[in-house]
Amino acid sequence: MYQNDREAVPGFDGNELLYLRYYSGHFSGGQLLPAAIRSQMKQSVNRGKFSEPEDVLFSETGEYDGLGVVEFRVADIPRKVEQPDGPTYVFFMRHEPQATNYSHSEIWSDHFPPTGSFKSPSKTVSLEFRIRLCRSIRVNIEAVR
Repeated sequence: MYQNDREAVPGFDGNELLYLRYYSGHFSGGQLLPAAIRSQMKQSVNRGKFSEPEDVLFSETGEYDGLGVVEFRVADIPRKVEQPDGPTYVFFMRHEPQATNYSHSEIWSDHFPPTGSFKSPSKTVSLEFRIRLCRSIRVNIEAVR
């Protein structure tokens, strides 16, 4: 789980699982609510290639005790979201290891055509992105708080 001087691995397979923690209040009617996903992106997730679902809940202080874990595949992330008045956005994964969490990764957004840098999406695009992604999310560990 610890980085231990390992470098980031940039490539993501479409079938690779990603894990995200959630509160029980983030679910309604069996579906994760868009509010559970950060509205302006750089949403943190753990890469399944380097972690287990339980790792998302690890904290030496217990701050995540009782939260749940949802999973989705890299291929479930909407690649492009258009809007009627404004730029089109693309979404992609970045492996951003942390000292205590090598699997830490982020969902990034950029304008189309992509530059590889982060561009915060408009509120309209962000909401559409989150709604689409929530349709693909499955519970791995059920939340109790």
